[in-house]
Amino acid sequence: MRRAALGILALVAACSRQGPAAGDPDAGPSASPPGELTAKPGPVPSRAQPASSEMASATLRLLDPGSAPRRRLRYAWQAGRRELVRVDLRTATSTEVPGDKPTEIPLPPLHIDIAIDPQGASAEGSLLYAWHVASATVGENRDAPPEVAEGMRVELMAIQRLAGHAEVTARGLASDIAIDPGSVTDSGATGQMVEQVKQILRDLAAPFPEEEVGQGARWEKLSGLASKDARITQTDTFTLLDLKGDHGTVDDVLAQTAPAQALTPAGAGPGSQARLESMLASGDAKTRFDLRRLAPETAFAGTTSMVVSSQPSAERSRHLTMIMRIEIALSGSLR
Repeated sequence: MRRAALGILALVAACSRQGPAAGDPDAGPSASPPGELTAKPGPVPSRAQPASSEMASATLRLLDPGSAPRRRLRYAWQAGRRELVRVDLRTATSTEVPGDKPTEIPLPPLHIDIAIDPQGASAEGSLLYAWHVASATVGENRDAPPEVAEGMRVELMAIQRLAGHAEVTARGLASDIAIDPGSVTDSGATGQMVEQVKQILRDLAAPFPEEEVGQGARWEKLSGLASKDARITQTDTFTLLDLKGDHGTVDDVLAQTAPAQALTPAGAGPGSQARLESMLASGDAKTRFDLRRLAPETAFAGTTSMVVSSQPSAERSRHLTMIMRIEIALSGSLR
């Protein structure tokens, strides 16, 4: 899975909203032929206003075409392929403050189900679909502080009824993701989980290059995301491990960076300032794709390290390092 950083920021926001601001030393963690999908008569369903993040266009660059035989990889969307995407996320976090010994804290696991309902296809072969969050729950973890678990539940309440529309090209690149404004629940949360769902959909399908590729092929995807709290650059390097018919496996080595930038920490008082000094995330994912379906089977493991500084009113700047290990399992099934 290729979307670690926004998940990190969402969880940090969920944890910090119940406690001191980041940087505080006391802070804790139709009648179509079978198998074909055609555009339905009439207008495409109207797009809602997007959420507060901006999706930059992703660029793909072929590094190595791989061995022969080669072919152009393209998704073939099919009618009636309603899917359910299940996301299971497990994390552990530690905060390093000068003079204190860091302690890793496992956070409660998150489980999110997203329903995918195909609406039609464009003349260019892009899939148009409606989506909605079918369920979002926080699992049990007795080692996690109760206030952290409660903060995460508040964050998930904001997406309980989240819904919208999206479009993805035949190469697996998201070209439009929209959220219905009325579907966002006002739970008093930071809104970062809304951003997380949007990023899950943005990177859901394995992306393919324009050129023909064979086993061993390598290509690079460069993308960026700007949200209300952070600007992130992501580089994915894909390797085609195997390909048989409509099924294949890709390895994805991920790297994410963020420039130094101001942050808006949850719970910060008037005059408080917080700044992300640096962020580096890395990880590896194995993705099993099916060219007839949107959701793949993916297992991701990675680590993110962030250095954050804060300057409460009339006090000198303080720094802390936040490290988070993350494991994500994504699976798709037909409904």
